[in-house]
Amino acid sequence: MTPDVTHRLVYLSTAVGVLRADELDRIWLRARAANAAAGVTGLMLFHQGVFLQVIEGPAAGVTSLFERIRRDRRHANLTILESGPVEERAFANSPMTYISARNLSAGEKQAFTDLHAAVTARPGLQALADIGLSGFLAAFSLRTA
Repeated sequence: MTPDVTHRLVYLSTAVGVLRADELDRIWLRARAANAAAGVTGLMLFHQGVFLQVIEGPAAGVTSLFERIRRDRRHANLTILESGPVEERAFANSPMTYISARNLSAGEKQAFTDLHAAVTARPGLQALADIGLSGFLAAFSLRTA
């Protein structure tokens, strides 16, 4: 893959233990700093003990970041929903946009819960269109633009 190609990785994971709001804020602040240094942008959602994160940027930066996340003991049940080149970033405006559960609308909370349930019900899911990932991400992309 050439360095100028944008790579996107989307994953879900379950938090190990209870993460307080101040802990989530610290995670977000560290992620923003690390992502800015690596030329990576994205989105982090956290609701009912589940993370959804979108990481976009140079393949090397995305891969390096995801390997750090994979080793982080605060995550379990990491499931990659999407990984590959994309024509443009969906979350280009910030090194890491964070939307906490308290800032999700009722509809967004339900969409997040439905997405997690669909992935959990079908491990190894190949057809992402079946779970509506692109529409889900597009809604948050528009919200953060």
